[in-house]
Amino acid sequence: MNYNDPHFRNAAHRLAELFESEEGERILRLITQLSTFPHQAIAEKKPVTTSAKIRVGTWEAVDEPSGRAFVRVNAGDPWHLWANVQRIPPKGSRRRVVLLGESVARGLLYDPQFNPALALQEILNAACGPSEFQVVDLARTDLTHERLQSLMTAALHLEPDAFVIFSGNNWNPLAKPSNEEFRNMAYALRKTGSWRGVREACEASLAAKVNQVLRAVKEIVGQRPIPVVFVLPEFNLADWRTDCDSPLLLNNEQTQAWLDARHEAEQLLQGNQWEKAEPLGHRLMQIDEGTTAAGPNILAEVSRRRGDRDGARKFLEMGRDASLCWPFVQSPRCFTVIQQTLRDGANAHGVHIVDLPRQFTQHLGEASDRRLFLDYCHLSLEGIKISMAHTAETLLPLLNYPGKSWKQLTEVDMKVSARVNAEAHFLAAVHNANWGQGIDIVRHHVRTALDCDPGIARMMQLFLDFHIRRVPSTLCQSFEALCQLNSIAAITLLQNHAVSRKFLNTNLITALVDGLEEAGIPTRASIEDLITSEHAVQNGGVNLVNTFYATGSFSRSLMDYRPEFYKATARNTTLPLVCDKPQALNFALTMKVPDLNPDQTISVRLNGSLLIEIPATRSWRTSNFSAPARLVHRGLNQIEIGWPMSAWSGEKHREHVAERLEVGEAVEVTPMFGLIHSFRVSHAQ
Repeated sequence: MNYNDPHFRNAAHRLAELFESEEGERILRLITQLSTFPHQAIAEKKPVTTSAKIRVGTWEAVDEPSGRAFVRVNAGDPWHLWANVQRIPPKGSRRRVVLLGESVARGLLYDPQFNPALALQEILNAACGPSEFQVVDLARTDLTHERLQSLMTAALHLEPDAFVIFSGNNWNPLAKPSNEEFRNMAYALRKTGSWRGVREACEASLAAKVNQVLRAVKEIVGQRPIPVVFVLPEFNLADWRTDCDSPLLLNNEQTQAWLDARHEAEQLLQGNQWEKAEPLGHRLMQIDEGTTAAGPNILAEVSRRRGDRDGARKFLEMGRDASLCWPFVQSPRCFTVIQQTLRDGANAHGVHIVDLPRQFTQHLGEASDRRLFLDYCHLSLEGIKISMAHTAETLLPLLNYPGKSWKQLTEVDMKVSARVNAEAHFLAAVHNANWGQGIDIVRHHVRTALDCDPGIARMMQLFLDFHIRRVPSTLCQSFEALCQLNSIAAITLLQNHAVSRKFLNTNLITALVDGLEEAGIPTRASIEDLITSEHAVQNGGVNLVNTFYATGSFSRSLMDYRPEFYKATARNTTLPLVCDKPQALNFALTMKVPDLNPDQTISVRLNGSLLIEIPATRSWRTSNFSAPARLVHRGLNQIEIGWPMSAWSGEKHREHVAERLEVGEAVEVTPMFGLIHSFRVSHAQ
């Protein structure tokens, strides 16, 4: 045991203090923490045992007369995470390029009909002829930096002539933090007294991981000296919205100032008074110390309206990077610290960089957007072509082939059908909407899909049917019918979304219905009838604290299941309510406010009209009230709950958060404005 470890000494000191205070539960937590130090160190250093059989990813070696081939086996991974390739043939005369990476390299939303490996193969064929190169696709969705290193080592069995690595989006240290990383966060929080300190600790941890990857790459290729090309991922800066409801771990006065500044800035932008919004953007960054995207988002929009493209990109990158320290789910992304650490260290480790952030910016003349991306990081057809053209431009001279410019290489016909492109954009609409993106970008992908191939309307209609129904999607006839369309990309994405995270996504439904109607395909009436029959308030009533209604996106789960209740992390909570006709309603709302000042109230509105103001309490209390029929309309209605300003103490909550992190537990770091145990709606008698 290393008794000089600062985390160990800090925990031991805290333990001594707590023994004096006789706070038994907290003492027990710290004793548990201290006991993990030696055992964790042993576990982390435990050697990995290997099977007698040679395996590369999900393929296993088989000796054949012509050499060693690799055939696909059941390695425990879902089949769709890897390339839809059953057999990797023995190494022949062609130069073998092995592509490793994550879902962006997998070509998510296009795969398996099209992906970067297929694009790179076509480009190399066009440049040098079909007999010169073979691209082996080892990209795996959700590949972490640890698994990348082990996969690269195993890939040497394929006798590669070059490695292409397209990775960096799944390296967030808070995606699945270890106990050590939790302790580092707690230590940084106690030392600095600010969540900014946690962000800096996360950045340092991530830089160390990137350097570890570079060292591993150098060691691996040292066994077989071959060129390594690292394709540096870019993010959809201009179109992907990164945001959070409230600032992280501030006291109530700072939180109120932050919320007021953001609201005022957004109002000014809506009124086209963007010059007045600029100081408020800087004010937001000063208050939260760069731990949210609110200030950068405001300043990026100000820069855009001013015509300052470089400024807009700078602030959009800052907004993307703010999520590095958010201990809740965010879409994958390649942070600046990853990009810069790879740039700085690549040459010393024998790695050649394809810098997509810079190449995409030069290509567009501004920050990357929907022209090159389908969502946050997964590339459009144009994005895949350009990225693989730059990869081939870098790779060819390294393998002693005549150089060709990337612009020339992008002219290669990828032979992607209109149907495949339409499916990718339809799936992008679903993916963007389920991640809580704005309706404008969802509409864009719906319209693009229909423009590519109007026949995609059938898939959209089937999706709407099983998305809206309350029963599990896989039990719906419409889902079975969609599977019969034989789109592996659609089946994979929609089944995963539907089975594990199904919720009523009103923005997605609206965008799809509007798009189909614009294309001359009558849809609205039947969908409104289906929504009403499935979700309208019936005799038994409906509870709005249900994942179907209380989930807004994948990015921020607001449902707690111990027992089930809703967590309000924003001042205003909106919930959908479906009614079959204008009719008086009764409401029973059970809720509490954890941190409040005296005489605070909670407002409830229906379609913008105030129904009631309820005194806020710290304990669970049920309030009964009603709404007249004149405020209710058929179909979707909107309930809005306005919460009082939290009265929580920054110091008190920092201490609580540090304690939870010390014992390896995730914890809320944004204000909890209210909790809802149940929200039942029924017809008035």
